Amino acid sequence: MGFFDNNRLIDLLSNYLKTQFELVKLDIQERIEELLTRIFTFFLTAFAVLITLFFALMGLANFLNDWLKSAYIGYLIVAGFSTIVSLILLSNLKKQKKKEVEEDDTQATEEEIES
Repeated sequence: MGFFDNNRLIDLLSNYLKTQFELVKLDIQERIEELLTRIFTFFLTAFAVLITLFFALMGLANFLNDWLKSAYIGYLIVAGFSTIVSLILLSNLKKQKKKEVEEDDTQATEEEIES
């Protein structure tokens, strides 16, 4: 038996590392639960909004059908409007993605110049 009890020090260090590992594991578990809660809430909200939008567009199409005294023109108008909005959103998304790629290329070029 010396000044230090090596087995006791090893046990203390081992228990300390196990405790730290458990704390990290619990922290990661809490973050995953929070992320899954956010994802679930987002999908539930998106589903509710899409259902509301669907019924609102169907109501608008039926209103236009009654107003125009037709069985299908209201649906065509709503479909055309939805197509135009979708194309505008898609073109904006492509522009944004292209801008991000250009910014990444510019940053890479600047880093190469600095090197």
